[in-house]
Amino acid sequence: MTICLQRHSATAALPARKPLYLLRPSPARIDAGTNHLVLQPANGATLRFPLARVCRIVCNRHLSWTGNALTACLRAGIPITWTDGYGHALGALHPRLTPHQPFSTLIETYLELPDWRQRFANWITRRRLETLTACALRAAKTGHRTMAPRAFAALKREYVYKGTHPINVNPESASWCHALVVDRLHQEGLQPSYWGFDASHLALADELAALLWAEFNFDAGNIANAHADHTQISVHIFENWAREHSTRLLQHLGDLKRHLAREIEAWH
Repeated sequence: MTICLQRHSATAALPARKPLYLLRPSPARIDAGTNHLVLQPANGATLRFPLARVCRIVCNRHLSWTGNALTACLRAGIPITWTDGYGHALGALHPRLTPHQPFSTLIETYLELPDWRQRFANWITRRRLETLTACALRAAKTGHRTMAPRAFAALKREYVYKGTHPINVNPESASWCHALVVDRLHQEGLQPSYWGFDASHLALADELAALLWAEFNFDAGNIANAHADHTQISVHIFENWAREHSTRLLQHLGDLKRHLAREIEAWH
């Protein structure tokens, strides 16, 4: 169970909100007080977490949530992601969104295109190439594990066109990327997933999280203890990386918004 610094509060006078990792090795119950969450393990001391200090929550199957706790998180605008412990995000709970957000309107209009799947697949391919190129440039600038042309070409074939890449970090961090994306999407007024033309499904959070996780793996050679087995150490490594590269998700979202607008304009 770890809390790691993630982002600065918009108001300087307020403490920074932090992600809360509740990756318990044994069963525990989580309830809510007037303005805080209450964690009650089967053995050990009760822990309290002020809702005003939490930006998102990642938890595993050992947490038993009360209705009060879930309601408190929804009211405080805190998304919750459940992980299976093997790098997969099982699902997420997020607060109700304000309707008619401009970004979400773009997505919904885009999904009316009969061939939106192919258009989106092309966009993902371009973002994979941008991700791989950005990692290679960073490695060259820092002098760590400079990517040889042959290695870059091999990764390009496997990752950019097939979506596969080496796993150099704790596999659980895939679900942590998912939680980070769900949190950001909520701030943007977006859903983790959408339904498009002919009941086709856009798993937006999954697609964006996969981009971040690939980048985290590519950068792992420059991160000390990237292969750490201890969950707490792995969480700190991930949060430090996420903080250092906090603009990457915003860049993906900004490029997605531009892509949506251009495709819709061309369609009309």
